[in-house]
Amino acid sequence: MGIHYIDGKRFHRSLSAGIRRLLSRQDYLNKINVFPVPDSDTGTNMGFTLSAVESSISMQDNRSIAQTADKIAELTINNARGNSGAILAQFFTGFAKGVMGKNKLTPSEFSQALQVAKQYSYDALMKPMEGTILTVISDWTNAIQKINSSITDFKKLLTHGLNESLISLAETPKKLDVLSKAGVVDAGAQGFVDILEGINTFIHSGIVEEQTTEIIVTHPVVKSISFNEKYRFCTECLISGNNLDRSKLKSKLTEWGDSIVVAGSDSKLKVHIHTDQPKKVIHMCQTFGAVSDEKADDMIRQQHDAHGTHQDIAVLVDSGCDLPEDILRKYNIHMIPVRLNFGPEHFVDKMTITSGEFWEKLEMNPHHPQTSQPTPGDFLRQYQLLSSHYKQAISIHIPANLSGTYQSAMLASEKLDSMPISVIDSHNGSIGLGLIAIRIAEAIIAGKTIEEIHAITEEAIKNTTLYIGLKTLDFVVRGGRLPASIKKITDLLRINPILSFTSKGIKPVGKTFGRNNIMKKFNNFVEKKINWNQPLRIGISHANCEEKAFELRNDFIKKIGKENVFVSEVGPGLGAHAGPGAMVIAAQTLRDSLND
Repeated sequence: MGIHYIDGKRFHRSLSAGIRRLLSRQDYLNKINVFPVPDSDTGTNMGFTLSAVESSISMQDNRSIAQTADKIAELTINNARGNSGAILAQFFTGFAKGVMGKNKLTPSEFSQALQVAKQYSYDALMKPMEGTILTVISDWTNAIQKINSSITDFKKLLTHGLNESLISLAETPKKLDVLSKAGVVDAGAQGFVDILEGINTFIHSGIVEEQTTEIIVTHPVVKSISFNEKYRFCTECLISGNNLDRSKLKSKLTEWGDSIVVAGSDSKLKVHIHTDQPKKVIHMCQTFGAVSDEKADDMIRQQHDAHGTHQDIAVLVDSGCDLPEDILRKYNIHMIPVRLNFGPEHFVDKMTITSGEFWEKLEMNPHHPQTSQPTPGDFLRQYQLLSSHYKQAISIHIPANLSGTYQSAMLASEKLDSMPISVIDSHNGSIGLGLIAIRIAEAIIAGKTIEEIHAITEEAIKNTTLYIGLKTLDFVVRGGRLPASIKKITDLLRINPILSFTSKGIKPVGKTFGRNNIMKKFNNFVEKKINWNQPLRIGISHANCEEKAFELRNDFIKKIGKENVFVSEVGPGLGAHAGPGAMVIAAQTLRDSLND
């Protein structure tokens, strides 16, 4: 029996089948990803873009093709990740435009809508490249257009289209030298064909199969990889507004990078660009409308994960751990950024706001900053990327009673089937959390088993103590973490509380007296608390008082040596409440089973 029309329900179910096929192939797509950069994330990004569509229950009873297509376009624009993901989102946006006002589609109407979708896909790019997903989209839609007038059965129509798409896919290496040299087809094009294969299977069987495991028998051998390091950051954001000018935006983006894709409508746009200036890109996008969902992936780091030598276990922290960039690179620690708001202005830590800008805004802005943890979606995407290159991961964060970061990580880990994730409450923060992460990384580098690493992690948590010295309590009060009445009492009595992270949150652990030389008194307090007759590592984090931090570092070096003392900056997670001039010192005892 033939299929002579497609309504919303059938369209959603067939696309769900295609998405499940794609999701089962993510690992393969990541492995053959060499263009535009070999960062091995095409499968992950395409899967992330489409997974919300597959899981959407709201469309299953909607039989209108127009309403269903609108919903799919909205979901893909909101969740688009990567070059191919943004192109897919634009394809579905164009398809929704092509089926506007229709309840169901004949083969002829379906073909017309695909032509609109194809044009939208090409229009999304500043410089469309053949030999990519665009080529397969074009060849597939053109093949369907050629025969749609003579075929009224979708089974025959889609089978013909699929066959032509397979031919187009096989020819992508002839159109891109980088693919030919690597001996692979384009990963985005392969992903699109995988979707078509899943759709075709459903149209013939009427069954949406359960997601299967990887079905490729032989893994691809990439012959040659050319690392493109022209730009470092794959930067994305979502712009919302009225009458958004997509052409003008694309033109503006050319000043800052390449691989530009701008997908969406006149009310919502997804931006994708490779750049060295993610901060400036985001600020420019803010002149067009309200910006959200910003991210900037380090492609050089991703290339190292994909093709470099590293251990099988990844370590992930959030940017509240206050580790400097050189330490993160040295120990191969991955980081997910926290977000913060100054009233209506919102920023991404270490991406769209510098430390200097943060401290300036903290003192001058009438709005006290509000920090927010990465969302479960942020964590899930990061976990998916890591799962392409690692067998396991340890995700360690600030105490659950102080932030929702731990909970977000837990929710994301429960949704990931491709890799086990150990989510750990550090009972610490700032540079204290950073020291614990370093100890975990050292255990991984030493080749310890996951059980041994967990034991060493527990020891590191017990062996790490953090002290916070505040120059003023003004910012703690502004942030709502301390009643103004308490500040009045401490001011009256000239008391300077010294704080620390505990299992129950941030608590006072000591005090000094007098308003003169507050930081010197704090340093003396900490030095007396530390047992110097044991192997130690010291981390010093400062809130816009670098000179004092390095003076302190020199004092500690005399006691334990240069290699075990380092300095970093306090991030906004703690800085919003500590205020400028604050000092954080973390001491970690290195006498544990790692040294046995």
